[in-house]
Amino acid sequence: MAAMEVGTGAAATEDQVLLADASDKQLRKALSFQDLFMISFGGVVGSGWLFAVSFSAAIAGPAATISWIICGIFMLAIALCFCETASALHKTGQLVRGPLYSHGGFTGYIVGTGYILGSITVPAIEAEAVITYFASARSLPWVLSNGLLTSTGTFVAVLLMIGFFFLNYVGVRFLGLFNSVVTWWKLIIPTLTVIFLLAIFRSSNFTVSGFIPFGWPGVFICIPSAGIGFAYLGFRGAAQFSGEARNPQRDAPRAIILSIFSAVVLYVLLQVVFIGAVHWADAGVVTGNWAGLLTGPLSVAPFYYEFKEAGVALLVGFASFLLADSVISPSGTGWVFLGEATRAVYGVGADGFFPRGLLSIQRRTRIPWVALIATTVVGAVFIAPFPAWHLFADFVTDAFTISLLSGPLTLLVLRRYAPRIRRPFQLWAAWWIGAVAFVGGSLVIYWSEFGGLFYVLTCMFLVLPLFYMFYVPRNFGIPVGRSVAIGVIQLALTIAVTVFGYLYLYIYDVVSLTPSLPGVADSTLTRNFLIYYFAILAIVWIPTLLVQRMANTDGKKMIRSGYWILTLLFAEMLISWFSVLGTFGCSPLPCGPLTTSYILFPYDTVIMTIIAFVIYIWAIQSGYRTKDLAEVEELMAVEEPGSVSGPAPAPAGPTVAARPAPISPGEGT
Repeated sequence: MAAMEVGTGAAATEDQVLLADASDKQLRKALSFQDLFMISFGGVVGSGWLFAVSFSAAIAGPAATISWIICGIFMLAIALCFCETASALHKTGQLVRGPLYSHGGFTGYIVGTGYILGSITVPAIEAEAVITYFASARSLPWVLSNGLLTSTGTFVAVLLMIGFFFLNYVGVRFLGLFNSVVTWWKLIIPTLTVIFLLAIFRSSNFTVSGFIPFGWPGVFICIPSAGIGFAYLGFRGAAQFSGEARNPQRDAPRAIILSIFSAVVLYVLLQVVFIGAVHWADAGVVTGNWAGLLTGPLSVAPFYYEFKEAGVALLVGFASFLLADSVISPSGTGWVFLGEATRAVYGVGADGFFPRGLLSIQRRTRIPWVALIATTVVGAVFIAPFPAWHLFADFVTDAFTISLLSGPLTLLVLRRYAPRIRRPFQLWAAWWIGAVAFVGGSLVIYWSEFGGLFYVLTCMFLVLPLFYMFYVPRNFGIPVGRSVAIGVIQLALTIAVTVFGYLYLYIYDVVSLTPSLPGVADSTLTRNFLIYYFAILAIVWIPTLLVQRMANTDGKKMIRSGYWILTLLFAEMLISWFSVLGTFGCSPLPCGPLTTSYILFPYDTVIMTIIAFVIYIWAIQSGYRTKDLAEVEELMAVEEPGSVSGPAPAPAGPTVAARPAPISPGEGT
């Protein structure tokens, strides 16, 4: 096929868009508003409510309630941005396809990588949550030992993943109906938990050691590290499944907004009653020692043990329902996320980054079956090296949030370069809400422990060479041999530098992943960090600039439009190392290998806020009318005559100077 020949970048892109469109048409349009809401809300109420409240209280004390509200505001702003793009571009897997339309393949690949890293691990986390909660409550040492899954527990978790697979394989209609029933259960049980725990509520717990016992750093750090950010991330389900909805332009935005509002209210109430119901003696913790909750029964089955030790027959009996919910809630989230991760992998396949076989649709059930198999297998592999729920939370939150940063950017760029597309939901004050979403998301990433950020960025840099090996030859006009050579060399150097960083920044225990001091001075550690940092900086940037230099006009624009995301990621890592997040003792959880902060709180957060805001403005102006966007717009005009109106705007020129005037805050409202 001519479209697959090297050097025909435009033809290759067009072929990919048409192929993805043909595949999209085979998907079953069966989901109602209730189905979409239940998918989003069911994704939110999973293992997060079972575990995050305990870890949050251990890190921030009673002030964890503030953490839930802050994160809820950030996630709501992000969700509102996706509401507009979901109503305009109702494509399955659209969270990873949107950046391709607004910023081109380079940005689309990095964003898609972050999303896939997060999404494929969530079903594994939920499977682990089921086993952990149930085994802890029933004292099954052959399944759970010291809070970690044994080999038998790992095998059981893999079997549960296979169960998630079959629930998705039977088709999206069954998934929607089955999930709706389970989500009602997931709504009722947490609500009853709030009501019943009020019977043993102790207001003195909120003041026994101060409302903010570990200071404001603990309030912010627990957002990614304790699983608060992870708990909220399920709202994306309605956007990911929008291509399989009956009326996605109307129903997807409503489902997303309602799921976020419901989640914020529910999680704040759950955190409040959990803190008030802590009985220190039964938990085996000294009164007021919130950090002590990191060990003991409240760390593995918090609500279950609060009810079990309540001494009230009704509450002790309700503990049995909670035990059942510890199976149902995470399982419900697990199978929904497996379906969502499948749509993300499908979306990346539609973007042309991965093999086109991922677009294969099962004829009878009309689901992307190859993507489903790939997602299940890769997700199951993550269970063995990460045998506990809390080991995942930071990693998944960072990976997902990196991908969600594209939401406000795609919204504003599409308004600029695709104004003809009908938008049933149009966000008011989009520029400013987008700023809150982008800066807030950047801060959530920044507030992670340095170790979590190190691992996420390492994974992203390790898969970046695949972009040069597979996508570049088809779209950038660069010969296969040359682009593959660049990718292979970059991969080899990245592996070498990653090994250096692992060994000489700090060393992790193989099982618990808990950092231990290498026994050297801060100055030596900082020297090692700078060696690692500038080495990985060169390894990522030099091939990028080299490919831009050799690329055709469209390839040059793609690379140039992605500079902002690389700049943001490296800024996050640099500031994180030198701030409180790079030190031990920044909260009850160790955050890094240093003993002294070079940038004190709150100056570090202020610096990161300014950097993120500047990059936000830069990233908006980096967008352009990509060929993929132009082709998708034309396809929508043919398939849905009322969805696109008016003449197409003139495409942006090959240089920055040829673009329209910059997008201002007023234009985003």
